Amino acid sequence: MVGRQQLTPEMAHYQFQENGTHFSVGLPYNAKDTTFELITSDSLRAHVDFFLLHARNDWVLADLFLSCNFPLTTTECYPNGTMTATAVKVASVTDMVPSRLTLKDQSCKPAFSGDRFAYFSFNVASCGTTRTFFDQYMLYENEIALPYNKGASPVGPQYRQTISCYYVVNKTQTLGFSSKPRLYEPTAEIGSGQLIVQIRLAQDSSYTLFYQAEDYPVVKYLRQPLYFEVELVEATDPNLELILENCWATLDEDRTSLPSWDIIVDSCANPDDSYVTIFHPVVRDARVLVPSHIKRFSMKMFTFTKDEAVLKNEVTYAQGALATSHGGCVINPSVHTLQIYVHCDAEICDSHSQADGSCRGQCVQPAHQMNYRQERKRGKGHMGNMCQQTTCSW
Repeated sequence: MVGRQQLTPEMAHYQFQENGTHFSVGLPYNAKDTTFELITSDSLRAHVDFFLLHARNDWVLADLFLSCNFPLTTTECYPNGTMTATAVKVASVTDMVPSRLTLKDQSCKPAFSGDRFAYFSFNVASCGTTRTFFDQYMLYENEIALPYNKGASPVGPQYRQTISCYYVVNKTQTLGFSSKPRLYEPTAEIGSGQLIVQIRLAQDSSYTLFYQAEDYPVVKYLRQPLYFEVELVEATDPNLELILENCWATLDEDRTSLPSWDIIVDSCANPDDSYVTIFHPVVRDARVLVPSHIKRFSMKMFTFTKDEAVLKNEVTYAQGALATSHGGCVINPSVHTLQIYVHCDAEICDSHSQADGSCRGQCVQPAHQMNYRQERKRGKGHMGNMCQQTTCSW
């Protein structure tokens, strides 16, 4: 018999050989018929029992055991401060269950375990590991043991396995390397995609509520503030920044129509405006995830005049197109409607680039350096001081 089972042809993995007068058996150290006697940091002692039986009478003719030490690294120390340790079930602790083993901190249990082995992996700064300094190195130590309830005395021998790692305090390593010049500078691959920009009219300076399509036209008095928000939607790249290059107002939905009035020119407020356009800061909150994707500005409600008379446009009282811009100044809702439309040109820039022009940021140039748009001549508007009871719709 080998261990507790009879040697049979099915146990061919035990490498049994015999020549009529002698026989030999070979088996691995972790075979189920072996038992473990002792474990150290670099070896494991295992033994196996053999019994020679009389086949007919079942007499024990001879019994013997073989004990061997096998090299086995049970504790490993890694440069990143990770320790790994292997514990085994030894014959002297008969009631040992490997899965119940813990480190000094009993919440640190095996990473995985079986009926004979338990494997631990942990950082030296955790699980109750102690540290001791010496002249040229430092020692980290921990202990694998079976936990017992406080006040209860363990029955039978206790299992304790000390594990340790040494780290040199000061050490110089030599590293060799070779390099070769690049054949070309790396460039970003050109791709294609879609970016969506929308302009909305907020109900007040908090920019929390916005007018919806069914709300237009929105009635406003002259010089009443209008709060606009322009947003790059459905984008998550924090390196992108939205810049308002030009914004202007017209009497018609056609962005090239005349007359028109500049609101933002070359990314800055129009210096010729009696009521200066104000840019409002954008901060991160539950709705605004990337502040650089949004620009906010406000302006005073106005109407177009010519020769001190309010321009009138006989069109019906209607809503604007939400996808572009909205507007309308109602002089007499029952008779005439004057609609005002706001348009914006926006640029989307790489915030880390060294580009010139508006991609430097929103209004980074002095007002006297602004260049007005040349491709469209605009009629000169005037902020009217009359018609204080006139209402305006957007």
